[in-house]
Amino acid sequence: MLKITPVREDEKSLRLRLCGQFTKEYVGELERALLHDSIETQTVALDLANVTFVDREAMVFLCSAKARNIAIENCPSYVIRWIQQERLCGPSAEDPQQPESSKP
Repeated sequence: MLKITPVREDEKSLRLRLCGQFTKEYVGELERALLHDSIETQTVALDLANVTFVDREAMVFLCSAKARNIAIENCPSYVIRWIQQERLCGPSAEDPQQPESSKP
């Protein structure tokens, strides 16, 4: 089960806090939440601090979200290593949490 909690930090910032197991069954639900809650939002982030499991389909979704400039925060270390190993986010996927501007 995955709980998705939208948190508005201000008018232009949205953070979706995820809690539980992020699997392919929840990719569509998260996509709908992003579409619905991010209207007129400049900054969108996914907070994975309370995520206990991520499957391959969810990991691919995280890469696509990152490519759409959605910040991935508190990504579990095993997910970061898996993304690096599989090179799912492309050649610049060293760290899904690190902003592009701070990469060497």
